[in-house]
Amino acid sequence: MSGLLTVMLVLVNLGGFASLLFSIRQGQLGTFFSTLLLMGLLDMFGFWLLRSMREDG
Repeated sequence: MSGLLTVMLVLVNLGGFASLLFSIRQGQLGTFFSTLLLMGLLDMFGFWLLRSMREDG
């Protein structure tokens, strides 16, 4: 189960980085920072889930 969560985190980050690049390319700084914030929040939540799964199991 933690392997699936790890793969999901990697895919979310790849999509997020692609979105960041497109935002910078189009010159939309507001979109860039909101995407960066969302990526950070999703990463923190994912790492918290991974840690809690490893501590429980």
